[in-house]
Parts: sequence; C-alpha cells; structure tokens
Amino acid sequence: MEKEKQKLSFFSKIKTSVLDFDGYQNLAAEKVSSTIGYIALIILIFSIVISITYVCEFWSTINKAKEYINTEISEIKYENYELDITPNNGEETIEINTENGGQPVVIVNTKADTEEEINECINNIKSQKNGILILKDKIIIKSEASDDTIEYTYKQISEEYNINKIDKEELINILSGREMAIALCILAAILVLYMFILYVSSILIDIFLLSILTYIVSRISGLRLKYSAIYNIATYSLTLPLILNIIYFVVNSLTGFTIEYFRVMYNAVASIYIITAILMIKSDVIKKQYELNKIIEEQERVKAELKRKEEEKREQEEQERREREKEKEREKKKKQEEKKDKGKIGKEPEGDNA
Repeated sequence: MEKEKQKLSFFSKIKTSVLDFDGYQNLAAEKVSSTIGYIALIILIFSIVISITYVCEFWSTINKAKEYINTEISEIKYENYELDITPNNGEETIEINTENGGQPVVIVNTKADTEEEINECINNIKSQKNGILILKDKIIIKSEASDDTIEYTYKQISEEYNINKIDKEELINILSGREMAIALCILAAILVLYMFILYVSSILIDIFLLSILTYIVSRISGLRLKYSAIYNIATYSLTLPLILNIIYFVVNSLTGFTIEYFRVMYNAVASIYIITAILMIKSDVIKKQYELNKIIEEQERVKAELKRKEEEKREQEEQERREREKEKEREKKKKQEEKKDKGKIGKEPEGDNA
C-alpha cells in the first residue's frame, strides 16, 4: 500500500508507462495536474531535441554554403535591404541538394522580380521536406514539421543586427563569426517555442481521441473508470510512441531514412498500450475481487466456527450447571436420609424400657 501511494518520479513514470502494464493502475490514480506536467515535459524534451537537430542541420548547411560561395559564386552584393548573388555559371537560380535526404535543399534566386517568378520559387521550396529559399528581399525556411513556412525579411535582419552593406568577403566572415553563433542560439530558442506550441496542440488531439478509445475499451471490459483515470491512461500510452518519434526524427534528419506508415504505427502502439493496460487492470480487479471473496468466505467460516464453539461452551456450561444442581439435590437427599436414620436410632431405647 505504501508503494502505491509513493509519488513516482518523471523517469519512473517513463519506465512504468513503457515497461510495466501492471503499473498503469497506479498511473491511472495519479492527479491530472501531475499527468499534464509529465506530458508537457515530454513535449518540451521533444521540442528541444528537434530544435537542436534543425540547428545542427542549419549549421551544416551554412558550412556547405560558405564552401559553395568560395568556389561557385563570383559576386555577392547586399545594399538597401536587397541581396544580389551572381553565380560563376551565369544562371539565375541556384539549387543546392545534399546527398542526405534529411538535409534542407537550398534554392537561391535573387534575380526574380515578377510576382510569378517569386511564387514559382516559393512553390518550389514548399514542395521540399526541408528547404531554404533565398530571394532578393527575404529568406524563407520550410520544415517538414509544419506545412507552413517561416519568413524573414532582410530589413528585419538588418535592423536587428545592424547590417547595412555586405559583399562576398564580409558574408563569409559573418557566416563564420560571433553573429552567426548568436543567430543560431536565437533560432534554437524560437524553434523550441514554436515546436512546443505546435506539438502541444497536436498531442492534445491525440490524447482526446485515445481517451475515447480508452472509454470504449473500459466499458466493453466492464470497468467504470473516472475520466481522470481515462485521461491518465490515454496520456501515458503516448510515452513510447513519442520516444520512437524522437528517435525516428533524429535518424530521418541524419540519414534521410523514412517509414511510410510511421503515423499509423504511432497510433497503433498507443492503442495497444491502452487495450493491454485496461485488460491488465480488469484482470487485477477480478483477482482482487476473488481474493476479497475468499477473505469474506474465510471470515464467514471463522464466524460460524466461533458461533459453534460458543454454543458448545454454553451447552457444556448448561450441562455442568445441571450436574451441579443434581449433585446438590443428591447431597440434600442424603442429608435428609441421615437425619431420619438418627431420629430412628434415638427412639428405639424408649420402646424397650416400656
């Protein structure tokens, strides 16, 4: 009992929710506020890992960009919030693809002036899983974590970092200097916040749908659970899918390896955990009910045995009482007979003398 009441730590909850189906009964009894804190911390860790992965990818892209600028770009000019990049081959559009499918595609077109040309570039970057589009007056970043793009104008960047004029040599120095390190830290912080908000909303929907599944399975199995218990079971069932999601994201980013039906597997694993946990709780309830019935039967047997012994004791006491009364009666009769005999003995001499 003491063990059940003991408050579980964050890592104990992870271990229990992944490896111990029997422990779901204890997890179901947790306070909802504790469960919310648990899943929020999981999402925060998830967001940090994803953000670090993105920043590492971005840093790798920057290093490749520096190398590409040195070898493939003849001129770079930035002035009045506009960027002009001229490649050695004279083409207007530069597209840099890496061998690793997880790395972002970099598309550069600073010559696009018409709205049609700009939209074509934007549609091109949106079709990529991860990509960076560099235009004349802005930079657009596309991530597979979201269907939306993140856009930064050069005016915003210039005003924030006090950059007014740049050439090729200065750009390489900026990409290698302290300013870039600060920019990467800011990008990481923004990504953590963005990812946290994005995944909170997504996982809340998952929890809601899994709660419905938990309710249905519990009713079919004959369990009547409180909503807090249903919510807790649904939430903790997402632990392993989220861990697998983090691992898959990192592997996908580093190697480009993809699993086509990963989302289906994500939901399937959570559903299996819910069904198994409910069945284990049901089994435990049946076991406890059986043990309770055995205890009640034993109590009834003990009560019957005590009652029988009390009746036997009363009967024995009653018998002993009757024996004592009979003994007293015999003693009384004996004394009366002795009195009569003495009386007879005292009268006999008087009769002889007469």
